[in-house]
Formats: sequence, C-alpha cells, structure tokens
Amino acid sequence: GKFEMADNGTLFLDEIGELSLALQAKLLRVLQYGDIQRVGDDRSLRVDVRVLAATNRDLREEVLAGRFRADLFHRLSVFPLFVPPLRERGDDVVLLAGYFCEQCRLRLGLSRVVLSPGARRHLLNYGWPGNVRELEHAIHRAVVLARATRAGDEVILEAQHFALPEDVLPAPPAESFLALPTCRNLRESTENFQREMIRQALAQNNHNWAASARALETDVANLHRLAKRLGLKD
Repeated sequence: GKFEMADNGTLFLDEIGELSLALQAKLLRVLQYGDIQRVGDDRSLRVDVRVLAATNRDLREEVLAGRFRADLFHRLSVFPLFVPPLRERGDDVVLLAGYFCEQCRLRLGLSRVVLSPGARRHLLNYGWPGNVRELEHAIHRAVVLARATRAGDEVILEAQHFALPEDVLPAPPAESFLALPTCRNLRESTENFQREMIRQALAQNNHNWAASARALETDVANLHRLAKRLGLKD
C-alpha cells in the first residue's frame, strides 16, 4: 500500500539492509517494472515512485555475504550519499542532543531540558557506534533517569545520567526504565533494548498491537516484523 500511496511522489525506505531476500525480490520487481499488486488482487497497478533508501549496513559487504541482492543494490545505487559517522561530526553531537532534548521536553510537557557542561563533554568524548539513533535513545534514557532523581518540570542532564553508575544513581521507577542484561556487543544490546521496549509497550497496552505501535511511534506492520525478527512472535 505504501507504493500506491506514494504514486507520483517519493517513498523513503529506512533500514533497507534489513529486508529479507524474499522482500528484496518483490521490491526489485516494483523498481524494474513500475507495477504492484494489492494483497488478494491479481491485477497490476502502475505506479511512478521515486525511492530513497537508507541503511547503516555496508551493502557491498552484504552482497558479498549473500544477504543482499546484487541486482537490487545496483538498482538502488543511482545516486548514493554517504553520511559520515557521528563520531566524525564534532559539534553536531551537541546540536543533535539539544534537538532531542527539545523533543523530550515537548513530549513530556516539561518547562526545560538542557545539558550541563559536563554532559556535553561526556557526549563529545563518546564514540557513538550506533550513531544518531544511539544518541537519541541515550537522551531519552537520561531524561527518564534525571526525572527519577529530581522533582519539578525542569530537567538538567548531567554526565552520570548517561554513564548510569549504580553507585551514584538510585534505581528509577520500574515502569519508566528498561533494565537490560549485560551484552557482548552493540547489536545484541540494541536487540535486547528493542525487545524490552516492545514487551513493555504491549504490557502497558493490554497486548494491543496497534496501540503499542502508536506508543512506540511506528506503524503496526513494522512492529509485527520487528517482533518476529526478535523472537517475540511466531
């Protein structure tokens, strides 16, 4: 349905490197022939869609490993843009952190969410292997921790809100913090974090997938796919 909705426009496909080979084949057909079929319909519909795709994977390596189709890679690589990792963008870290602080302020109805000088230095000294998304999640977690240790509607984020030292900060309320097990690498940590977020959202929304998707600010189809990939559903 996304291609039909984007007819004569632009469709952004995020995390294109996560598509299964079966879905890659379907996407390739749309890009090659410009037609789609609705579910349960044997008729083809012509669509004219400009596709923008993004991934944090090296698709050349994925092609060599057999996890990404070479023909789809070449079809998508008409005009590639490479965004440097966050660790190479200096003060962008602080600018983006300020933006995410403002998003948290608006979402939570706070009067102020700011970074202390120590927090800024802490963010600049970190390598950010997960790039912008890791920074966004770090800001969100820091706001939760800061609110758990200080009353009022003004939040000042300190360095320890990001480091999370157990001997400095008391445990925040269970309903607002995801306690994750120790993991071996970033990917495992990210998957565990996503898994716990989905479990918490489902628990808070009586296992209503649509409501949980809204709470997580994604669409229900993406939530089902992610839950299946993470082993939360068959």
